[in-house]
Amino acid sequence: MTETLPLIALTAPLHSSSYDAAYGADIGRLAALAMAGIEAAGGRALLLDASGSSLQEHAVELVDIESVDGVLVLGGGDVDPALYGSTGHLSINGVDRRADDLELALIDAARNAGRPVFAICRGTQLLNVAFGGTLIEDLGSDSFHKDHSPAEDMVEHEVLVVPGTRLRTILGSGTATVMSSHHQAVNELGDGLIVSALAEDGIVEAIEVPEVAGGEWIVGVQWHPEENRTPAGQLEALLGAFVQESRTRSRLRATAVAPSTTSA
Repeated sequence: MTETLPLIALTAPLHSSSYDAAYGADIGRLAALAMAGIEAAGGRALLLDASGSSLQEHAVELVDIESVDGVLVLGGGDVDPALYGSTGHLSINGVDRRADDLELALIDAARNAGRPVFAICRGTQLLNVAFGGTLIEDLGSDSFHKDHSPAEDMVEHEVLVVPGTRLRTILGSGTATVMSSHHQAVNELGDGLIVSALAEDGIVEAIEVPEVAGGEWIVGVQWHPEENRTPAGQLEALLGAFVQESRTRSRLRATAVAPSTTSA
């Protein structure tokens, strides 16, 4: 019998009214690259639109978490500062509170159902907020984490991967060259999370739940591994580990509910 490939739900605010046309197109482009990466890693991709738009084809609130094997939260605009107890900052833009609420609920549902969660950029910030953490609302105009020119292109920089973390095992190296574009970052770490990568300026570049046998598989990176200028093999390593964990846990669930073949 042919094994069913693990189903991965990817979510992003694809048609948010708070985005201009160019930014919305870039969100869609990155989502398509992430979907292709999931499929290349041996998964099935289900793209969900978390935005408060009538254009959405799949509302996040309609997804049945029991039918999903893993959840990938993608990038987008800034998280509503009210969700982490802030009154905001002049630089904050692209907020879509409906998307925030839906994706926070999806993260909670995935955790309660024991589904692996992988997060990218805004997804990582939202992940930290889901665990009770806060965000740095603006890294400043001299930050090397984004392109401050009108082009707002991705920038390349190095991150230091913390020894003993799940991320270090996945990437197999103490350093990584990454592509990023963010003006916010993790501030106070959420309960139960650890830092798994840092930039040279001390900014948190990745977070995760510590690896414990049978525990949660939750990893978030602040950069964009799905960006097509990312060094070869990085996206494959990250999504490969995520999809494999989703597949393994799916098999364990199937074994647990399989009817007994023994007779009384």
